[in-house]
Amino acid sequence: MHAYTPNLLEVLADAVGCDYLSDLRRLDHLPALRRAVCALDASEYPARQWLEALFYVSGRQPADQPAQQARQAFLSYLNKELARR
Repeated sequence: MHAYTPNLLEVLADAVGCDYLSDLRRLDHLPALRRAVCALDASEYPARQWLEALFYVSGRQPADQPAQQARQAFLSYLNKELARR
């Protein structure tokens, strides 16, 4: 039997202190979400999960790319959103 490995979205929600995954989309959580993404190494999760997290938070469908680039695209999105505040 394999041990349960949490999904990236679950890890981020826990790190930010969200009761629900949908809370990750709240603007007041963006600074904590950025810190949580920065604290993770891209190789800890598959590219698919980074892309899924970016899509879930931004609502924009990202292009397929390796995990490192997907993590960077997620950070770029968060940085742009934080700069607009």
